[in-house]
Order: sequence, then C-alpha cells, then structure tokens
Amino acid sequence: MKKTILIVGTFDTKEDVILFCRDRIKERGHDVLLMDTGILRDPTVTPDVTRFQVAKAGGADNLDALVAKGDKGNCMQVMIHGAAVEAARLYKIGAFQGILGVGGAQGTAICSSAMQSLPTGVPKIIVSTVASGHATFGPFVGTKDLTLMHSVADIQGLNFLMKRILTNATGAICGMVEVFEEEMSQSRKRTVALSMLGTTTKGALRAIEILGDHGFEVVAFHQNGTGGIAMEDLIREKAFQGVLDINLHEIGDRYYGGLHGAIRADRLEAAGTLGIPQVVAPGSINYVVLGPLEELPAEIRARKLIVHNPTLTLVRLTPEELRGVGKVTAKKLNLSTGPTRVFIPLRGFCDPDREGFPHWDPEGNQAFIESLEEGLRPDIPVVTLDVHINDQDFIDPVVREFITLMNETVC
Repeated sequence: MKKTILIVGTFDTKEDVILFCRDRIKERGHDVLLMDTGILRDPTVTPDVTRFQVAKAGGADNLDALVAKGDKGNCMQVMIHGAAVEAARLYKIGAFQGILGVGGAQGTAICSSAMQSLPTGVPKIIVSTVASGHATFGPFVGTKDLTLMHSVADIQGLNFLMKRILTNATGAICGMVEVFEEEMSQSRKRTVALSMLGTTTKGALRAIEILGDHGFEVVAFHQNGTGGIAMEDLIREKAFQGVLDINLHEIGDRYYGGLHGAIRADRLEAAGTLGIPQVVAPGSINYVVLGPLEELPAEIRARKLIVHNPTLTLVRLTPEELRGVGKVTAKKLNLSTGPTRVFIPLRGFCDPDREGFPHWDPEGNQAFIESLEEGLRPDIPVVTLDVHINDQDFIDPVVREFITLMNETVC
C-alpha cells in the first residue's frame, strides 16, 4: 500500500539533497511531505510545512524578526521545538507513516527532536554528518528507535557519493514504511515491562519464564541509564499493562552521578502516576558504575568494588548514600495511584551483594531499607524476605503477587 514519508531538513542549505530524496521516494510509489526547518531564505519549492509554520509552533510568531536579532542559539531552539510540535501534530492526524531527516550537527538536532516526538516503532532515519567519531549520540537518539546513518562526506550538494548514500537511505525508509503498521501490533498476551541488569539476570530470567507460562508477554529493559527511561516512556505510551520493576540501579547510580544513572529524573514514576499494577524490588540499587579503576580517586578505590572490565568499575554505595537513595525511592513510589507492592531481599540486592562476595554490606542495605520504610506511604505494603534477590524463593513470591495484582486489576 502507498505510504507517506515526512522529510525534514533545512531547505536554505540542503534543498537539492532534500528534493533528491523526495524524488527517490516517489519513484518507489510513496507520497512525500516536506518540512522546512531552515531560517535564512525561502526555498524554490513550497514545502507542506514552511519554516514560518515551524517557527510559530516553536513559539516565534515572526521568524524574520527572530533571525534579525542575530541569536543563532535561540533560533535553533525555536526550530528544534517547532519541528517536534509539527511532527507530532501531523502524525496524530495520520499524515505520514515514516520520517527521514538530513543534516549536519544542527540539522541532526532538529530532525532528531521531531523524531523523538513520535511513538516508538514509527520508522525514523537521519542521514547525518555527525553519525560517527567522538560525537555523543545520546541527545540525538534519546529513548527512541531512530537510526543515524553516516553521510561520510559533508552534505553540501549532490555528487556520486552523496547520491549513493541518499539512495540507500530512501530505500531503507521506504522498506520500513512498507512493513509498518499504524499501531504496534500487540499479541493477545498481556504485556509486562521488566527491569533487569547483569547482576540480577538470574532472577529476571526466572521471572520471565514464570510470566510466560502464565500467558504474559515480557519486554525486558537493561538499566544502563537509557533503558529505564525508555521503559518509562513506553509505559506512558500505554504499551504495557503492568510493570515488574525489580532492578532500580539507575536510581542509585543517578543519585551518585555514575555512568549508568537515569538520563532523566522521572525513573520509577510512570507506572505509579498512570495507576497500573507495579511490583518493585531494589535490584542493583546499591552500587554505582564508575570509570577505569586506575582513574578513580584513592577514597573511592578504598571502598568495596569490582572491576567489571577495563573501563568500568562497580563501586558500593555507603550506608549514608543509601539512606539518600531510600528517600528518593520512597518519594517516587508515593506518587502511585494504583496497586503497588515492594519486596525487599534481606540477603542481598544483586549478584555480588551476598555473604562472602565483594559487595556484601548488610549495614548499607539496612540503611536503605529503613530510609525507604520511613518515607513510604503507609498504604504501600513492604514485604521482606530472608533470601537473596536472585533466589527462586524471592522471585517466585514476587511474581505470584504481581500476577495476582494483574488478575485483579487488568481485564
């Protein structure tokens, strides 16, 4: 079936490239919408969404007056925001099924903002000059499934190399939309989000097995700073009917400023505010991920730690730090408007946190538990079990309680 692809780009500097992409897509039998995010001059064609419309959506009623002020950074922010607003509006009314962007660093920032405003699963590709090297891709990708395709050469005019790369990009986005369905098709199974990390893998795999046997479809999210926030975003998109949140590493890591801290502050908030069932356990919350051991200060190297690999060191949080983490966790759980349960394993929160292992520190765990219980609303039950988080004797009752909540609250 014929689909429509939105192309986003700065026509003042990339018009020939954008029109080349348009023509290749039309040759494949699909329709095209054009969004101009340039600020310097009008294009030779009339885009479906003009630069003035983008600017207005971004909060600037008079683009020419904005440009005349000479504040390039402010212009960028207006177009970044406006592109996101317009892309979301167009998608909501069913105007397109996939999106293609082209640009340098600034163009990539604008295009990626438009793509991040769209649901997960919508086809998204950017041909970018910054899709390689030492560039930080986190701000461009965010938590969405967009693809950055390296342009290799600068995107300035058409040549044999640029034509080949753009032809590949348009072929890719056409292929994506040809198999795209308007809504991510969910099976008839009930859907569950699960948090996990390497240090709680054994317990997570047990949970996935049990849930699968009971007819649930589980999507696991790696708690590396982005995974948990991607989970939060998909919860808000209503992709899941319940959340088994048994690894809260990103909360502790963010509290300390580690490498795997949640990239936003709203970790552990979406399920509660939406009121869907959630069962929570403090998996891996009691350590922080830092850099190479030899680069850490002496006071950090004196702590309980594990060299995970040459570039990452897992450092135990102190009891005082864990008291702070407990307060933060309680505050987040107190936002809950739906059924919420907390389970605490008294014999360790992660694989190396057990008696005889490098992270074993029951005093620190107890500091977290006491702080959590002190700050938690009295109507949120806390169940403590004298077992390790990866033990079957912990996972099984946790999953049983979760299934009970799902059966009671989800049709």
